[in-house]
Amino acid sequence: MYNFILLAIKLKVSFLGGAKEVGRSAVLVDTNSESIMMDYGLKIETEPPRFPRLPDTKLSAVILTHAHLDHVGAVPLLFRKGQNCPIYSMEITSPLSRILFFDSIKIAKHENYSLGYSEKDAKAALKNFKSFNYRKPFNIGNSKITAYDAGHIAGSSMILLENQKKLLYTGDFKLEDTRLMKGADTDIEDVDALVIESTYSDRDHPNRSEEERKFIEHIRSTLNNEGVALVASFAISRSQETLLVLDEFEVNYPVYLDGMSANATEILDAYPELQREYNILKKVLQRMNVQFVDNVNMRKKIIKKPCVIICGSGMLSGGPVVGYIKKMFGREDCSLSLTGFQSPGTGGARLLETGKFTDEEVDLTVKMSVKRFNFSSHASRTELLKLCKKISPEKIFCIHGDKTEEFANELKEVHGFDAISPDIQKKYEI
Repeated sequence: MYNFILLAIKLKVSFLGGAKEVGRSAVLVDTNSESIMMDYGLKIETEPPRFPRLPDTKLSAVILTHAHLDHVGAVPLLFRKGQNCPIYSMEITSPLSRILFFDSIKIAKHENYSLGYSEKDAKAALKNFKSFNYRKPFNIGNSKITAYDAGHIAGSSMILLENQKKLLYTGDFKLEDTRLMKGADTDIEDVDALVIESTYSDRDHPNRSEEERKFIEHIRSTLNNEGVALVASFAISRSQETLLVLDEFEVNYPVYLDGMSANATEILDAYPELQREYNILKKVLQRMNVQFVDNVNMRKKIIKKPCVIICGSGMLSGGPVVGYIKKMFGREDCSLSLTGFQSPGTGGARLLETGKFTDEEVDLTVKMSVKRFNFSSHASRTELLKLCKKISPEKIFCIHGDKTEEFANELKEVHGFDAISPDIQKKYEI
């Protein structure tokens, strides 16, 4: 007669990037039967960008929470290094990832550094995309996966992985509605472990209505002065959010979209069901008669008259927005609006600090009126605490932030959670 000891299956989670830092998110879950990577992004503030650590196992699958470079930008590297597994995401994440992959390759060539992967690797990854839908569970081996709307950008997802234990990975999320997106779907029960982004764990955002009012004042002041209002905005969701603000305040001047902002808008417009109000983007594009800029001659022409130009590259790291600045930097009648956080060392951060726009080619004293506005689609400190209390898990991993250790300590000492700020590559059992 034999006595068998039944051991409970434990999930093992490790962080190949995104621990004690913002960027290069990469969460590896070992279920004993599957190895599942959730996100695999770049740290975009450095040049060349920094990658997560490579997994030391054959991956069963990759699950992507949303199409931002710090969450998807390193995926082709996995295929470069021999991985060949399915990539699961919301359908819209595939075409958005495509433009991010190839734009990254283009920038690397222009800046003369090695990105680490090629167009061939990007195409190989894109062939392996498979789509899921919110609240429609599917299986990866013995693991059950369910995606919930994260409210961050179009197609953003919080991922619930169930295999004996329940692990919820938020990716980037926002609880409050914005003009473009509904707030996150948080009706999720009995979670054992929560992996939570902590980008703004130390502060709340300014009042959004007040921030919009200041932004519109900046735009109108420029237009009334017969100048061009240039808006530097993250291409995916932030540019479209900006359009909705301009429409709400009835800015009756020509509005143009250029670069990746134009490309992303076309993709988001094809997914009206992912917008807070069905098809709101198309209605605004038509109502404002928004035009897409597609050549150099058009760029030269439109800056001769008062207008609003929305460009991608929210931190002034490249693209058409840099060309516009180089043409208009000396014009006091023009303005530049930065609509998001400016990471240290980026062109936008240097401009705010010094009043100069610098890159490898130029060192310009900018006479345009330059202001930064906070239209963040990340959860604020209040929202982060609210989600932790709502989910009430047994364990919390605080990642994707510069103050993760302080946030984890607060969750533990003030709110009674078993919370930690994990280390890179260390394995944690659930």
